[in-house]
Amino acid sequence: MKTLRVGTTEGRFRMVMPELIGEFGRVCPSVRLEGSIGSADVLREKLADGEIDIAFSGITPTAPECIEKELLFDERLFLVISDNLLSRYNLTKYRDEFKNGADLRLLQDIPFCLSMPNLHCMRILDNLLKREGIGLDVIHTSPHFDLHQELAVRDYAACFCLTMYIPHLRAINEKTENKLNLFSIKGLEETNPVYILTNRNRTLPEGAREFENLLRICCNSLEQ
Repeated sequence: MKTLRVGTTEGRFRMVMPELIGEFGRVCPSVRLEGSIGSADVLREKLADGEIDIAFSGITPTAPECIEKELLFDERLFLVISDNLLSRYNLTKYRDEFKNGADLRLLQDIPFCLSMPNLHCMRILDNLLKREGIGLDVIHTSPHFDLHQELAVRDYAACFCLTMYIPHLRAINEKTENKLNLFSIKGLEETNPVYILTNRNRTLPEGAREFENLLRICCNSLEQ
């Protein structure tokens, strides 16, 4: 059986690969899908060295010249806050207003979970906070957006959510009365682009284009 080696970051792997593995098996039954997890930099090195065939992640200007990128989608960053926290901090009255973009200036007294500062999505958030003179009360930092949502539904803190983690939020909301609210962020126009990455010096193996198509279908459905 032939093998297609696909790499992505840990969080994205957990969010989308279980479904893609099953779908790919039906579309390409003669090709085995082999997953690889690593940081964006590690994935690019693996692509350059021929250790994986295709990856999807962000990209930096330091990527090797052999890496070819094709935009998968422009991921957005959202605010996530539970019903209980909205009530506790007297913010329920802003719910309708927040649907057009949550004003983070109104949330400076609320505890927050943040991801790691080296991530592009955190850098664009930091740019907004500095530009607007906003200071958030950060009580937990870790790279796991799905963990942040689990903490948010327990009213430990508010957090932020990338588009690819919306299905996880929906799954949480199906099991709790304390719903997690998902709001766009006022003033945040920058996006977190995600690319399909390949090595232009290597021929893509069988199944690569079918995997790309399934991945695009999956990403197109995330905010629907």
